[in-house]
Amino acid sequence: MKKLDYIKNQRGLKFVEIGMKVQFLYNGKFGIIKGENSSGNLDVLFDGEKSVSNCHPTYQMRYFDSNDNVIAEYNN
Repeated sequence: MKKLDYIKNQRGLKFVEIGMKVQFLYNGKFGIIKGENSSGNLDVLFDGEKSVSNCHPTYQMRYFDSNDNVIAEYNN
């Protein structure tokens, strides 16, 4: 099973896709999902950064569709 499939199935995030726009609510930064990692988390490249960050997919994350509409938000 691919790691992204694990995130989608085990974490209940069927909508998550590589290239999706996200916002880390803790600091307000926007970024793009670039991949997944062995922790079952997302690798996100935030605006202005040169390397990806390891982000838990349901901790302080907001997800956007291709029209910049919010499709999910996790405030925990």
